[in-house]
Amino acid sequence: MESGFTLVELLVTIAVGAILLTLAIPAFQRFLGNDRQWTTANSLVMSLNAARSEAIKQDTGVSVCPTTDGTTCSTTSPWAHGWIVVSSAAGASPVLTVPALAGGTSLTEASGLTAVQFLSSGMVTAPASFTLCDARGASYARYVQVTLTGSIASSPTVGQALSGAPLACP
Repeated sequence: MESGFTLVELLVTIAVGAILLTLAIPAFQRFLGNDRQWTTANSLVMSLNAARSEAIKQDTGVSVCPTTDGTTCSTTSPWAHGWIVVSSAAGASPVLTVPALAGGTSLTEASGLTAVQFLSSGMVTAPASFTLCDARGASYARYVQVTLTGSIASSPTVGQALSGAPLACP
């Protein structure tokens, strides 16, 4: 008596495996997209908090701004190309550098600010509202806000601003 699988058993096993993979792959891709968005939003919040903390600690202005080279601020580069946290002190090197975002991901500031500047008091020169989008659209977008007092908040609800309004992606 020989042991093993029959051809029918093998085909049924392969068919069940193919069905499971068909269901699992989209869910896994959605999981990876959600994780990437969450990580990027938290990286922005961390950068803004670091800038505020450094401004208070150094008793000078500190900016979070887009960059193309990782060392200087750029007034023409989009936020998705990466950003730095840098002091306004002469010759200061960046405190923190964040590289360009994954392809298909956009990060926009609602009023077109090219920098969020924290004062030594921890306040900002102008409030900022960021929307982080990827290819999945506005229903998966993330929102980060900096108030005039320097308070930084991220919306707990995907696809919505802190006010509950739906987000729009470019």
